[in-house]
Amino acid sequence: MLKKLAISFIFILIITATFLAGYLFSRKSDLPDQQALINNSLVERFNQTEEKYVEPTGLFELTSGEASFPTIRANGEIWYYTPKNGEIRSASFKNLLAGSALVAKIQPNAINISWGSDKTLLANYSTGAIYYDLGSNFSKKYEINIKNPVLSKTGNKTAYIYFNQESGEGNISIANPKLESFKNVLPTRFTNWQIKWLGENKLALTKPPTLESSQASLFTLDTENGKTLQNIINLKNNLEVAWSPDEQKIVYSYVDSSTGQNGLYLMNLGAKEEMPLNLNYTASKCVWSFDNKTVYCAGVDSFVSLDATAANAGTQTIANSQSIDASSATNLFLTSTGDYIIFKNIKDGKLYGLHLAQ
Repeated sequence: MLKKLAISFIFILIITATFLAGYLFSRKSDLPDQQALINNSLVERFNQTEEKYVEPTGLFELTSGEASFPTIRANGEIWYYTPKNGEIRSASFKNLLAGSALVAKIQPNAINISWGSDKTLLANYSTGAIYYDLGSNFSKKYEINIKNPVLSKTGNKTAYIYFNQESGEGNISIANPKLESFKNVLPTRFTNWQIKWLGENKLALTKPPTLESSQASLFTLDTENGKTLQNIINLKNNLEVAWSPDEQKIVYSYVDSSTGQNGLYLMNLGAKEEMPLNLNYTASKCVWSFDNKTVYCAGVDSFVSLDATAANAGTQTIANSQSIDASSATNLFLTSTGDYIIFKNIKDGKLYGLHLAQ
């Protein structure tokens, strides 16, 4: 009897040991999987997924209110001016939800602004012009005899007409923006030249219509080498000009005096030959690509691109009137990457962006 009980007890121990060994083995093999689940849970709970920036496509609104004299800065920011309150604000197409930010505040009601680098600008008012260096909080009011001053792209020079109303004589002059030193480069009896900087030592001068003549002419002036004045386009009605970035080509428009029709033309300044593009566009609504090969224009019912390297520049539609009223677009310029056209809508005064599909 005792022998039978001993055998039964040993058999129970063997079964129990086998069960415990199997259980412990299964638990050991589950530990890495359970730890992995715990680790994954912690990662999902405490590690936030980084949001990726998605570039805007098509047409989009860049500002919620009026924006005048927009410009693109080297860092890609877009600066503009609000005439009613004198605010200078910045916006970025890379963060549309952030809206605009206040950069500075200057006098309101400017009629024109030319922008330099390093936070410098020159604002023209009906009572005269004021130079601003926003970086150093410096401003300089110009005397009333200084007409139509324009700041160079680098911001270290200003060109202007100094005119004596009593004598009816004046000069096109160049000075540093603070007017600490200057030089006269061309005597003139005309007070309303429109000036544009071409590089550091060359100016584009447009003589606009007067009471005596309804036509305008375009000249260039080398301010260093002999102060040479060259006539580029002579006596055209409603003349408008868009310069290529290398300043060797222009797209321009005027109304033909014989037909009364407006036309768009291309000229290489080396050859000075006019090439009709057979398009009823105005050059003030055109902008060049950075490689000087393509011209983008806002027409009556669409945005188009022109191949400025072709003998017969064909057009390609970028966006039609179903997505944007192109006839209301003005002040066109490209972003620093060349991927977007920024423009002002004259109907609501806002800035808009248009993606250029590659």
